[in-house]
Amino acid sequence: MRLERDNRRGGSLLLALLLCGLLTALHARSGRTGHADLVSGLLRDRGLVPAQVAAAHLGEWWHGHIGSLLAGPGLARRNADLQAQVLVLTAQNKELFSQKAENLRLRGLLGFEQRSPRSLLAAEVIALKPSTLSDTLTLNRGSTSGVHPHSIVLAPNGALVGQVLDVAPGSCDVLLLTDALSSVGALVHNHTASGPFGLCQGDGQGRLRVIYLASDAHLHPGDAVTTSGLGGVFPKDVPLGAVNKITLDKARSLQTAILRPSADFNHLEEVFVLQDAAPVGG
Repeated sequence: MRLERDNRRGGSLLLALLLCGLLTALHARSGRTGHADLVSGLLRDRGLVPAQVAAAHLGEWWHGHIGSLLAGPGLARRNADLQAQVLVLTAQNKELFSQKAENLRLRGLLGFEQRSPRSLLAAEVIALKPSTLSDTLTLNRGSTSGVHPHSIVLAPNGALVGQVLDVAPGSCDVLLLTDALSSVGALVHNHTASGPFGLCQGDGQGRLRVIYLASDAHLHPGDAVTTSGLGGVFPKDVPLGAVNKITLDKARSLQTAILRPSADFNHLEEVFVLQDAAPVGG
């Protein structure tokens, strides 16, 4: 019996020595080949290093929660700074667009003045329709600049605006063509050899119409209408508008053309005064 116990002990001891040798050899081999240590790998794979795993999870949780909370105030400040920069850039962009529009408008004025065969005096509108009883505007030019009663006033695109009523040394009042008391001889341009003549009047509501057109006159929407030059007050061929609508008075055998004005009477900022127009009434 004792011999059997000694044999079993010897066999167990031998097996343990062989196992230790095998592990030692594998560890040495893994060190030479650059692979991860087998024993360490087994320990990690079997969750035998819980402290390292817990530390890794704690770091991830800290970064995802506490770190975000700590970074919040800084992100808010940066966001506020970016919003302030956006507001500044938006304001600058609007200013650039405004300057561009102003530049184009002034270039248009200069171009029209240079192309015009007539002598023109540029003027600024300082009051638009100051009276509710009439369609008028006030300019910053007066008698000291050569403006006189009945001077003709044109829009920047050359369309007829009206006629000067009253003049002071540094300003003048202009009766707009849209006023109910305004009228000017008109000529409709269409496909016929000579267009029909009529009288262009305002209605006091910002609209223009040409009356006293013969019932057999050939009128079409879109036909251009200009001053006729008859009467000697207004120059010939100054744009008035375009035919927008045509009505027929069968009782009097006359037509009326409602116009779309060429001048933008509600948004006038600069105009031109004709300096070579004769100071006569009518």
